[in-house]
Amino acid sequence: MPYNDPHTAAPCLWVMRNAEGAKFEFSIAEFAGDVRERKMAECVVLSQHRTRFGRSPTANFGRMPDGWVKSTGNTAALVRAGRRARGYQDSRASRPADQNPVLDLGRAPTACDWAQLPWSSWSSGPVAEPMVGVYRIRRPGQTRLVYIGQGLIRARLAAHAAKSQLEGHRQGAAFSQPLESSWAGLPGCSPTQLLEIECDLIASHALTTGFAPEAQFLG
Repeated sequence: MPYNDPHTAAPCLWVMRNAEGAKFEFSIAEFAGDVRERKMAECVVLSQHRTRFGRSPTANFGRMPDGWVKSTGNTAALVRAGRRARGYQDSRASRPADQNPVLDLGRAPTACDWAQLPWSSWSSGPVAEPMVGVYRIRRPGQTRLVYIGQGLIRARLAAHAAKSQLEGHRQGAAFSQPLESSWAGLPGCSPTQLLEIECDLIASHALTTGFAPEAQFLG
């Protein structure tokens, strides 16, 4: 099995081909936009696929087929730590369940019920309790977002704020102005499911405003 980089889908595709006998074909579309626009378009296509079929593409979001453990990355740091490892078969391993699609084309990205998630009120202060979920950042009063993210919300918001102090950081200017955030705690979601929700939210923002959030894909 290949390592998890240079492409995170490679281990899954390897299993499908070598263990399940799958054959693949591909289709491409030339795209004139820059890297940010291409990544935004990728989120839109993925989210539309999820909405149409009720599930993510098999090899996206780092998933593996049932019964397989994924290879680690192949970085120098993993090699030095003795933690680089090839994936392997394990009957106890299971593919994380797909998160229900939340693509929202009817509400503004700043709405209190956007994507029907349990958003907090907008706040310029810190998150009171540590929680896992998704969050959104905006400039006060604006309808477009600065950033959409997921993970440990309090830690992630603190990390964004710290970037405003780093000279030359590509996201520094976006995070250096007065901002407020809103978040939705989702304790029952796996890391993979949080990535799916984040993708759907970015796609929703792109399709309703015509743009990705200002600092998205600049990290």
